[in-house]
Amino acid sequence: MARPSAHRPRGLLAVLLGAAGLLSGSAMVHASAPAASSSNTDVAALIADLGHPDYATRERAAAELEAVGPAVVDALLSAVETSGDLEVALRAGWLVDALPAVPLAVSGDAPAAIGLLEQYDRAGPTARRRLAHRLLRLDDDAGIEPLARIVRLDRSPALSRLAAALLVREWRPGDPFWGGMIPRITRGLGDSQRLAARFARAVVAFSEAESPTVASAAVADALAVVEQLEPTLDEGGIDADLPDDGLPFSLPATAGDAATQRVFRRCLVEMLAASDRREEALGQAALLLAAVGAADDRTAVELVWLCEHGLPEAVGIVEDRVSDPGPDAPALAYAMALACRRAGRAERATELADHAFSRPTGAGDESMQRLQMAMLLAKWGAADWATREYDRVVADDDAPAAEATLGSIYYSEFLHDQGDDAGAAAVLRRVVGGEGERAADRILPRLQRDPESVESRLLYFEALVADEPARRRELLERSVAINDRDVDALIALYRLQPATPDERAAAADRVQNALRRIENEIDALPDDPNGYNEYAWLVSNTEGDLEKATRFSRQSLEKSFDTASYLDTLAHCHAAAGNLRRAVRTQSLALRMEPHSRMILQNLMRFHTLGGDAATPPPRP
Repeated sequence: MARPSAHRPRGLLAVLLGAAGLLSGSAMVHASAPAASSSNTDVAALIADLGHPDYATRERAAAELEAVGPAVVDALLSAVETSGDLEVALRAGWLVDALPAVPLAVSGDAPAAIGLLEQYDRAGPTARRRLAHRLLRLDDDAGIEPLARIVRLDRSPALSRLAAALLVREWRPGDPFWGGMIPRITRGLGDSQRLAARFARAVVAFSEAESPTVASAAVADALAVVEQLEPTLDEGGIDADLPDDGLPFSLPATAGDAATQRVFRRCLVEMLAASDRREEALGQAALLLAAVGAADDRTAVELVWLCEHGLPEAVGIVEDRVSDPGPDAPALAYAMALACRRAGRAERATELADHAFSRPTGAGDESMQRLQMAMLLAKWGAADWATREYDRVVADDDAPAAEATLGSIYYSEFLHDQGDDAGAAAVLRRVVGGEGERAADRILPRLQRDPESVESRLLYFEALVADEPARRRELLERSVAINDRDVDALIALYRLQPATPDERAAAADRVQNALRRIENEIDALPDDPNGYNEYAWLVSNTEGDLEKATRFSRQSLEKSFDTASYLDTLAHCHAAAGNLRRAVRTQSLALRMEPHSRMILQNLMRFHTLGGDAATPPPRP
């Protein structure tokens, strides 16, 4: 029996998998493959003939396309995703599957990008998603063009769309770094007509538009893609693995089409809002909110995102559906309150916030829910409401000791970020001085917290508000004597002035000892990102192997993509190395993740000041 040709059906399952781009083997084709050279080869006509009623014509078209080779992959992939003729889509999929697998990397790519692309070529779908994240964050945007190439050439529509979602999320009106990414994205996309490529190209066109007509055309293109994608998505709404915050700038490795569609629609909302087409933006916001169904927490996430991006009046859409959030939906009530506050509806905002705060106490895990709500409100920038929730947890005598103590620890860090170190110290002082079932040596081990580390943190906060240098040194010396792993106390002691030569030498020795201990812990727990981050943070703010620290910082981000505090650390590594432009770029990303963090903002301003003109984005390449 003859072997079936690449353009002949190979069974129903193979047909379906081939059309979806999910067959085993490499899904990549060479990005620099030569274009079709025959002047009489009309690729579009040949693809159309794949669905011709005459069998011989279909076979001939398939053979001619296969003979052209990788140069027709763009057009074939577009046909797989967009053709209204099932025969054309299926045969195009078989042809793509039959083409030889060659590396994705091309000459001119940065070495780091080439290494990741070679891994990508060999990896499965989940690993490819992680590698796409790493390409996005290569230094100096070296992975942007290769990532756009993935949009164009990965046979999996889901991976193509994920790569496009990663790229378009980087755009924001007025972003100073986006302009440098545009030519890289454009080169990587080529003239691909795949849906994801068309959407990314529309965002680029909108961001460059010099007239309302051009901007309007770009919005129309983006909208057409979103509407074309909508019927193809898996049912079930937003992926459960999406981060539950108001500004999720990371796509998890498990994110699917519903998650990337969420990113595309959010981008469309921003484009319409930036064009002062607010009614249309609100229309898209309504669809964004409808996609989460009846999930109160998901609705809260989307509503806060809309507030952060200039559409607080979207609360009216939610109010039409939920006039009175129940006691089991405090996040939704607070999100609505935040939107009302930003929309100038102060009275309604107070009413909703008070409603959320006054939910019944003492029932079930109410204290833990309040603690979680306080942390979320802090992330949302509602510091006053967060403070009220924290106070209720730590001051409630009826609250379980574990929840009250854990709440105090998080509350102190919140106050520290707000610049209230005296308040942070006062909160921890109650923990350290606790009695009975709240005694520190009883309750902290149950929380997997070391009593010495909490006392050390208390002394650090007290040192920050001490009036006299001698008193500050005394408190910091006590802090590191109790816990020689508190990196912030070690940094403060290392930097403390005035200092004698012996004091400087002792501080440097403490730093080196701490680095050795942290490195031993990394060896013992290589999958924990925190150790890598601590090592990098300590070196970048004191002394040590800066190259190694920067490598460790990147490893922490590979394990926990776009975590704000880890980005902050990497920015400090760049600053310590004298690369203020990279520091500003990375710190700007950290601020995107945590837009209401006072410390992250202060560090960004400091890097800008230190770098001057050198910290501004470079001109477009």
